[in-house]
Amino acid sequence: MELILGFTKKTLKLKFLFLLSSFSLATIALTSQSFAALTQGEKQIMIFGMFTALCEMHDENNLPYSIAKKYADQYSYNAIKKYLSKSEMELIKSTVLDIYPSCPFPKQ
Repeated sequence: MELILGFTKKTLKLKFLFLLSSFSLATIALTSQSFAALTQGEKQIMIFGMFTALCEMHDENNLPYSIAKKYADQYSYNAIKKYLSKSEMELIKSTVLDIYPSCPFPKQ
């Protein structure tokens, strides 16, 4: 997982890799029964993509802080409640904050 996140972190510095597609898929995927069929690693990558898309839109000033915070809070709450351990979420959080330091990530 750390290797994948490291690669993705480098790739995302080029911008717009997963931006709109990740954000759209995230909204659909977390409510879809097909999300439950994913492996744990695939779930981690999907949730990482959701946060990077959200933070990218906020970083590019296409999403106000208040709305980005609401989405980040909800994504984080659902991820920990249903799919990830707190340590997995912390790894994703630290990686996302390395890329987007101003991302409105919720405090755990």
